Amino acid sequence: MKKKLCVGIAYDVKEDYSISAEGFSHCDFSMLFEIKMIKELLEERGHVVYLLGNYQKINKMFMDGTFPEVDIVMNTAEGILSRNREGWLPSLFEINDIPYSGSDAYALNLTLNKLHTKIIAEYLKIPTPTYCKIDCMDDVQMAIKSVKGPWILKPNYEGSSSGVMLANSEEQLKQVFLKLSAEYQQTLLCENYIDGREFTVALLYDGEKTKSLGTVEIIRKGKKNIGIFSAEDKYSDTCTKIPAILHEDIINSMEEDAKKLHQFLECHDYSRIDYRVDSDGKYYLLEITPLPNVDFESGFAKCCEYSKYNLGKILEEILYNALLRYKNRQGIKLP
Repeated sequence: MKKKLCVGIAYDVKEDYSISAEGFSHCDFSMLFEIKMIKELLEERGHVVYLLGNYQKINKMFMDGTFPEVDIVMNTAEGILSRNREGWLPSLFEINDIPYSGSDAYALNLTLNKLHTKIIAEYLKIPTPTYCKIDCMDDVQMAIKSVKGPWILKPNYEGSSSGVMLANSEEQLKQVFLKLSAEYQQTLLCENYIDGREFTVALLYDGEKTKSLGTVEIIRKGKKNIGIFSAEDKYSDTCTKIPAILHEDIINSMEEDAKKLHQFLECHDYSRIDYRVDSDGKYYLLEITPLPNVDFESGFAKCCEYSKYNLGKILEEILYNALLRYKNRQGIKLP
């Protein structure tokens, strides 16, 4: 029997940064109900759980010598503003020799960069929508020539669909560029809009052990076409997740490509990979998220639910897998 763990949960919420909980401009934060859910699921399995908070609180604990004695930290914190923000806590834990779950700073920072992730996907021959990066109005003109419309524009270093917008005309593309540039002040990614259905694959473990936990489809309630899955959709009740109904070969191919990308990027423990599938059954990678939400309504949790995996058990497996990797790296023999 595996030992029961003392677990610290690292997390950040909008309130930590004086950001209104009502807005959708920056959505890459945990919700308190999600952290409470993780804590309760782990406690139900016999583990002791501490809530640690965000990087500022944790860094102060290290400086004050008050960081609690834990076996491992479950890291869900994503930081703010910097393109390196998701790597802050993994780096801090590595410096202080603290085991933690999830991918390391390099993999998190790399996957946060949507443009670089797509370049790697192309190298792996994983299909992705036609794209280009936009930094100025001249780039908009190049996008019009090189990327077939309609277009999706999104900030390059944001998650949770923050700032994702659809442009149906050249003039609209220019207006969306001006709006997002002013709001996010970062490179924008422009993609050809794939008119179709949206799917999510959940993965567990890493390296050769990587396995799929299933695939779900995201649908809009009361409507056939999801259009775009926006931040507002993710944090409201407009959409739901259902078991994927696709030809088995398409699902298998999406899951195999998801594992290929997860492994190549050396993501750890778990991740979520999002796709669009057009009317011809062609699928296109949108992004990989190695720090996915895991609340009961999330794509990750729904993959577990529909595939008959207990979410508490999966969270526990994430911790055990991370702890085993840490001990192997340290050359410590397990009993």
